[in-house]
Amino acid sequence: MNWKQAALVTSLATTGALVTTGLLASNYILNFKLRDVEVIRRREIKAKRLDEKAYYALKPKQVTISSKNGYNIEAEVIKKYPHKKWMIFCHGVTENRITSIKYMNLFLELGFNAIIFDHRRHGSSGGVYSTYGYYEKFDLEAVILHLKEHYGYDVEFGIHGESMGAATMLLYAGELASEAEFYISDCSFSSFERVLTHIIGARLKIGSGFLLYIINIFLRMRSKFSLYAVSPIKIVENIEQPVLFIHSKPDTFIPYTHSVDLYNKKRGPKMKWYPEYGGHAASYNVNPVTYRKKVTEFLESYHLLPEQQK
Repeated sequence: MNWKQAALVTSLATTGALVTTGLLASNYILNFKLRDVEVIRRREIKAKRLDEKAYYALKPKQVTISSKNGYNIEAEVIKKYPHKKWMIFCHGVTENRITSIKYMNLFLELGFNAIIFDHRRHGSSGGVYSTYGYYEKFDLEAVILHLKEHYGYDVEFGIHGESMGAATMLLYAGELASEAEFYISDCSFSSFERVLTHIIGARLKIGSGFLLYIINIFLRMRSKFSLYAVSPIKIVENIEQPVLFIHSKPDTFIPYTHSVDLYNKKRGPKMKWYPEYGGHAASYNVNPVTYRKKVTEFLESYHLLPEQQK
């Protein structure tokens, strides 16, 4: 074999390896393994974050909302109060609306009505791929439209998001229509590219730039979803309403510096809380009393509590 043949073989082998890597990585990203709904239910009951008897006593109304992306979003509406103050909750990747119930309970106690829902591909909702906020922000927009159409266009609402749900919420607010009165961002990433760079660097010990470029080609081919377009840090300065950023310092999946950067880039009213304890999406689980205190302080600071709770 001469040097030209050797170079061709090497080039073909490298190309084949990149194609295989891009295909496998894009499949992993788009089809991230979800937790079983029953497993989540049992976990939340065991941790005493879900009391099913108390939850069903609230008479949650199950609703199906049409997504502009061509599938149904399954949601539950809890209208405990006659006023028009609402909270909408966005869960994280691999989870479902059951995970939102612990946050919902907190805000019900503070006097809000609530909507919890399953993101695309999660729980009972439709959708083929997870896109980490890219398409999910339009589903959140559909939930907001449902709220207006059924409870009045004069409703006032806040949004709470956890992890992917927080990124989705910020993307909605910064790119589509920032109509909420306030936002609570719990452990959001600043950009999806940065998350993948962190994961690749930790697991493969190689440079991520070119590999991400290859992966993105496959993402765009398969779902018209670009990882570079999922970047809350680029649009957070567009959000005029108050934002509370929460992120546990020990988080190793999405380092809390993501929220530090988002907080620093956000203009106007904002608050932050970076608890010393708790892993990813565990700030409430580990610090429930302080979590409630920080949320209440945030709402009081910007006069956002329902009248009956002031």
